[in-house]
Amino acid sequence: MSYTTEEKDDNFGGQNQGPEEELVIEEDSDSPADMVKSLREKLKKCRTEKEEYLAGWQRAKADFVNARKEEEERRKDIIKFSEKNLLLEMIDLADSFDRLFANKEAFEKIDNNWRQGIEYLRAQLLNIMKGRGVEPIETAGKMFDPKESESIGNVDVDKREKEGMVMEEMRRGYRMHGAVIRPSLVKVGKFISK
Repeated sequence: MSYTTEEKDDNFGGQNQGPEEELVIEEDSDSPADMVKSLREKLKKCRTEKEEYLAGWQRAKADFVNARKEEEERRKDIIKFSEKNLLLEMIDLADSFDRLFANKEAFEKIDNNWRQGIEYLRAQLLNIMKGRGVEPIETAGKMFDPKESESIGNVDVDKREKEGMVMEEMRRGYRMHGAVIRPSLVKVGKFISK
């Protein structure tokens, strides 16, 4: 006697309810022990397939979740840096203000009301840039960092501790959301022994 399954397709009211398995008992020469062994093997095979399907489904779900997270990060980065070119132009405008303020003699000759207006405009520009995640890189008096600055020359210094220190900032650098978008141009101290 052996057990087999047949698919049964009952049609109720013209609606197909789908295949249904029905256990059919057949008479043959297999002993009950052989049948139990055969059923156990089939059960083991079904469990193995179930584990494989479950693992595959879990991997696919994890891949989907990871892809969604990566896409969200890419979208955030695009939004974060989409304004970069406009902000670089605003940085050029900030440089113009810096050059104006650096020429103190000429700036002092401007009418006081105009000076205050120009200072206000510069402060407003810097606040707009700060609101977009742009901030100046402070280099003066600090050790030279090639990740944030470009050295365009050396300045002779008479103290060994000033070796490698930024002595002059020729052009201010800026970061946007922590990433350097324009490095500073600096002159670095070089120790000269007497």
